[in-house]
Amino acid sequence: MQNKVLIKFVLFFIIFNSSAQENDLNSPVQESKIFQKSKIEVIQSKYLDKNGDKSHEVFLSKNGLYPNNKNIESNPYFTVSVSMDDIMEKNGKIQIKKSAKLYNLDFYIKNKMTYNSFNQAIPIWDGRVYEEDNEIIVGGYSSEYNERPIGIIDENGKFIPALSGLDAEEFPLLQIPSDNIVFDPFMKRLFQISPSGNKELTKTENLYLPIDIYGKKGELLNNIPFEISYENTNSSLILYGILNGKKMEIARCDIQRSEIVHSRDAFRPELITGASQQGNGEMISLTFKGSYSKSINLEEGNLFLNANYKNDLTHSVKSNKIIMDGDFQDWRNIKGVSDVQGDYVSYLFENPDTDLLEFKVTNDDKYIYFYTRVVGAHGRTGEKGRYYWYTYIDVDTDPLTGYPPTRDDNCYFGIPIGDDSEAQFEFIGNKFVKTFFGFTGIGAEKEVLSGELELGPSYYSRKDSDGKERKSYKMEYVHRENSRFTTEDYTAGTSEDIIISLSPDGSEVEVRVELVGFLKDIHGNSLMHVGKKIDIAAGVEGSSDHYNTSDWGADSSSIIYGYLIK
Repeated sequence: MQNKVLIKFVLFFIIFNSSAQENDLNSPVQESKIFQKSKIEVIQSKYLDKNGDKSHEVFLSKNGLYPNNKNIESNPYFTVSVSMDDIMEKNGKIQIKKSAKLYNLDFYIKNKMTYNSFNQAIPIWDGRVYEEDNEIIVGGYSSEYNERPIGIIDENGKFIPALSGLDAEEFPLLQIPSDNIVFDPFMKRLFQISPSGNKELTKTENLYLPIDIYGKKGELLNNIPFEISYENTNSSLILYGILNGKKMEIARCDIQRSEIVHSRDAFRPELITGASQQGNGEMISLTFKGSYSKSINLEEGNLFLNANYKNDLTHSVKSNKIIMDGDFQDWRNIKGVSDVQGDYVSYLFENPDTDLLEFKVTNDDKYIYFYTRVVGAHGRTGEKGRYYWYTYIDVDTDPLTGYPPTRDDNCYFGIPIGDDSEAQFEFIGNKFVKTFFGFTGIGAEKEVLSGELELGPSYYSRKDSDGKERKSYKMEYVHRENSRFTTEDYTAGTSEDIIISLSPDGSEVEVRVELVGFLKDIHGNSLMHVGKKIDIAAGVEGSSDHYNTSDWGADSSSIIYGYLIK
């Protein structure tokens, strides 16, 4: 059990501030689709433990990053939204009226680790690492050039810059001395390292439902459904795990007595048909510190059950039917991918409303559903700003079709898949404007209006850098009153087959899209249908007028590889 805990702890140490870009939710093992037997594995082989196995711990030790004198504090938290009319002040503190209606019950665990190490590592978000033509390439992000190759990782794992002069000045990554950059071959990320000065270091992470729970022998217990309940008689919020058909209390808090650690006024945008939000009038979200039940033991920030429990590997959590009502209880047991808070590209504004934390996907026979959580609020723009949410969908899992949201025009925060189709929504001036589709393949307007699409290499922008119109580029369209229309930024008129619903405070959104809305290929086959396997990620971008700046913020989620529409 101790070995399993140690492995998870080391991953927490480095993941807290990183974001793996490869995930397969349909596979029992999340594996990389980019980095397989390669030069990266050769670099990993330089860090072997006493058994001759590749070891991330050895890498951390050799680079002065292994955490010593570590201590992990783990606490459970509950969040609820209520009407401002149901809030009162008592003894100088905010308190919820006992008669209040609670909206959108939520739960997360916050792990805080303190430790010492000779060096400290800061993630570099201004670039990424990938393999191409038997080389390990470093792609740098730039406001002038978007993403471009700016160097390589050599056989010893050292970053070798390949640009100099005026072009190099456009890339923030190249402003860091190369001797201060370390490539982690296990996380496949770049970090900037510097001496810690013997000071105590702190790292934190938030874990949202569904969470991992371990048995008494250290085994990961699979397929535990969770349920958040409110008991009005004792004003308690309780998180239960359903084990062997019985409820087992995991954590609880008394909302009349527990400490309120965070409160924020809800973002309540102006909505039209196609969008909804739970609650009425002015709302507020409150987060309470809870406590674990006696059935839980904590070791290195991991949760272990005191009681014996048979791990049923054949049982699967019953899929929740998604109801588009802005209450996200039906998403709590759906696994997704997490995204690191604060992964800001340096030339973009640090906008919490575009800082993604989670992305989830599910479907039924007719619809595909998407979910995201952000630090701030979806759609918040300020008086004159704009906000865009979208899914990058590689419908043929071929990165060479569609357009690559990494090196093409106007890509603020790219990802390494081929973007063929998108579902999107737009806010302007704190008002919901529309939902709409996007397609990027062979052709443009004519092909989209005909509904017969051909996948192939394409571009984001209609014109190239010289102003010449391209033959193939991204087209956006909507469906209304049994007709299809092209659309563009600032154009009102939502697509009737895409609807969204916001949580009371705007931090969460769910999006429902009709599968047939993605249209068909030239052979009459639906691009999106049951049985189809896709690669997919979410992205957000927005101006930051609300924060009194004209600069934009943007983020992309981790990629879900091989999602099966079933």
